Amino acid sequence: MEQILSQEEIDALMSGLSEGEIEFPKEVEAAVEQKIEVQAFDFIKYTKGKKENLPALQFIYDRFSKSLRSALSLFIEKDVELEQSPIQYIEYRDFIKTLPLPTNMNIIATENLKGFFIVIFDAKLIFSVLETVFGSSNVSAPKIEGREFTKIEIGVIKKMVGIVSVEMEKAWTPVYEIKCKYSRSEMNPNYITMVSPEEIVSLCEFSVEIGDITSWIKVCIPYGILETIKGYLISTPSREDMDMREKWLNKLRKRTSDVPLEIKAILGKRKMSLEEFLKVTEDNIIMVDRCVDDQVDVLINDKIKFKGKLGILKGTKAVMIEEAVN
Repeated sequence: MEQILSQEEIDALMSGLSEGEIEFPKEVEAAVEQKIEVQAFDFIKYTKGKKENLPALQFIYDRFSKSLRSALSLFIEKDVELEQSPIQYIEYRDFIKTLPLPTNMNIIATENLKGFFIVIFDAKLIFSVLETVFGSSNVSAPKIEGREFTKIEIGVIKKMVGIVSVEMEKAWTPVYEIKCKYSRSEMNPNYITMVSPEEIVSLCEFSVEIGDITSWIKVCIPYGILETIKGYLISTPSREDMDMREKWLNKLRKRTSDVPLEIKAILGKRKMSLEEFLKVTEDNIIMVDRCVDDQVDVLINDKIKFKGKLGILKGTKAVMIEEAVN
């Protein structure tokens, strides 16, 4: 038996409901009259907060914490204990609310990654390192004042940023090679406008112990930057993968070295018309645009790569390379 209404029956039913010829069931009327409370749902905020786990990033920070501990211990010539906390993904405005004022935020540009990191040092860590570097035998709780850092203190901070940059490059190498370069420092988080307040950032905190002083280092990376290389970060590189990659790179270098290249040294050039060229005969002298002592262009596959001087080596005409051309 057919249970589906025809189009004519549907039209007749709708007409009857709208004109009042057909009454609504009481259950339907009660549901319509009942006031239902609703809550607005922010799809954009939900999408931004729903971030994919990046196992390789945890692998990078594990390597970073071990190498940074050794590097800091060598720098201040004291034992440093470093402990890593789990990675968090939070909005940038929520992150900066947790920072004390003044604070030390250092922007490190990453050339290969086309972005930047923000490395934040606890003020207690900075003054503890200063106390140790400048000869104090005992590290005590420093007195932190609401003032700007002096030139000497900024110099030590830049040295610490340099150490962090070097160790960060090493930690990233198995996953994705990056180059870190110090950009600038800020004491107020509101002065860093490259990250919008609602943007999600990856935050990793490292607890640092020097003597009896406990402080921290925080590394903040906008999630949008990590998304550009998400393919490298969704799986943790294994030792076998790293060995295989190294073997592949060595083989590629060797095969590349065997590629034949055509090398030319352009001794000089002269432009002439076809009429002039047709008049050239034996024993004619053609003047070129270079003197005998001028540099000559050395071309590799028709592209200028070097400049050099003409000469003779063991009775053979040769060109001595003097500079490379970028």
